[in-house]
Amino acid sequence: MRRGYPSHAGRWQNTGRKWAYRPPASGNKHEITRKEEQAMSSSDALKWLNENFNFVDSVTIIDHSGTIIAKQRFNPRYTDEENAADNQWALGKNLLEVFPGQNFQSSALLAALKTNGVIYRQQEIAWNHLGKKSVTNNLTIPIVCRGQFVGSVQLSRDVTNMGLSGRTAQRAREESSAPAATGARYTLEDIVGQSPEIQAVRRLIQRIANSSSSVLVYGETGTGKELVVSSIHNASYRKDKTFMPINCAALPESILESLLFGTRRGAFTGAEDRVGLIEECSGGTIYLDEINSMPLKLQSKLLRVLDTKTVMALGASKPKEVDIRIVASVNRSPEQLMQNKEMLPDLFYRLNAIHIRVPPLRSRPEDIELLAQHFLDSYNRQLGKQNNGISPEAMELLKTYHWPGNVRELEHTIEAALNLTDGSRELRVEDIPAYFFSPAGASTAGSGGANTRSVPNVPLREAVADYERGLIRQALQEAKGNIDRAAALLQIPRTTLYSRMSKLGLR
Repeated sequence: MRRGYPSHAGRWQNTGRKWAYRPPASGNKHEITRKEEQAMSSSDALKWLNENFNFVDSVTIIDHSGTIIAKQRFNPRYTDEENAADNQWALGKNLLEVFPGQNFQSSALLAALKTNGVIYRQQEIAWNHLGKKSVTNNLTIPIVCRGQFVGSVQLSRDVTNMGLSGRTAQRAREESSAPAATGARYTLEDIVGQSPEIQAVRRLIQRIANSSSSVLVYGETGTGKELVVSSIHNASYRKDKTFMPINCAALPESILESLLFGTRRGAFTGAEDRVGLIEECSGGTIYLDEINSMPLKLQSKLLRVLDTKTVMALGASKPKEVDIRIVASVNRSPEQLMQNKEMLPDLFYRLNAIHIRVPPLRSRPEDIELLAQHFLDSYNRQLGKQNNGISPEAMELLKTYHWPGNVRELEHTIEAALNLTDGSRELRVEDIPAYFFSPAGASTAGSGGANTRSVPNVPLREAVADYERGLIRQALQEAKGNIDRAAALLQIPRTTLYSRMSKLGLR
């Protein structure tokens, strides 16, 4: 990576031959989102670079998906060989694989993908894949290419050995009231919907939030399980304590065990004294996503934590008491998981003291319009667009799709559609991704099947029009030519059907 000294603080931009620095708009102020974080002006960022560049001991660049595409660590805490090995190992891996507990709030690198300026964060705490904790001061800058966020670059200084201004990492998080300090970024207000199913979920969260009992959340992929779990934490008396999400499917058994339970020196070759996340997060909430991916041996150890409220580190001689709430989630039926021996029945019964089922989007179609408008407003802000709504025809298309990817698929569909517009008009049918218009995709969507039909060799507008004509003809045929019945089958007003027939040349 070439070292450059920007004349203003703003965004890194690809000019074709090299990365260049683009200053932000004059006077632009950025929201301060956590106690020990500052949004920097151009002059402040430049001053920081001039004063601290010689102290930087790590540079990391990620792309828009969070994959590490460049890394250079020259930290004097480690030997040259250790630095080189770390740089090589991390390349090509997702940031969340290297730092499993991070998310878009706790990691400035990820947060920069969704901001409009430089983030300066002091004393950012992270645990790597080996369970080793680091504390860094960071300057993080979003990278913009042709008006789109394509990644972020971070300059870091390791301050782990300097302590946290005389405080432990745990106290630092406890003294900060900002949501980013705990990692729980969602509240009940973020659960969008008016369907009876989703309202029942909201009421249940309110009833059980302050309980100390463990919780098992079940829902298909993309239904919003982390949103529910975060809302439980933020509605509870633990809301000012640590919230730690862990994806059990992303970590090997040996790493997951030492990360959760901690180690003592001599437990195995190279083992050091490290506090596990269960002990570190005492007083808060640990979220174990895809807990069925956890090996049965570790499930048994976790069951003991739930039963005794103690944790035994690897190599320790006695357990330590902990005050922790464990919330777990699965994306398949717990009964099926137990039958397949992917989940211990005893652990299921212990976790299932409180059971929350998150409904799939196809079972609550009345929420689609509210969710679509919610995501439209959100991505208008993120992408700097001003789209003023969704056309009735496009909304009808969204409402009739089966959504195998659930709310997450709807969110990214709106994001994709917004990227195809000029930013000042409503979203239209032609902005919706092409797979919506494949009969094969529509027939398999309800069962989660993938659409493998190739893209037709015709303009998108023509493909959309052809598909719409076919649907209207089919409805008219089933309704035996009765316009009112055909409109009812298509779930659109009679006047809209007449208008679409006229526009498409149907008589």
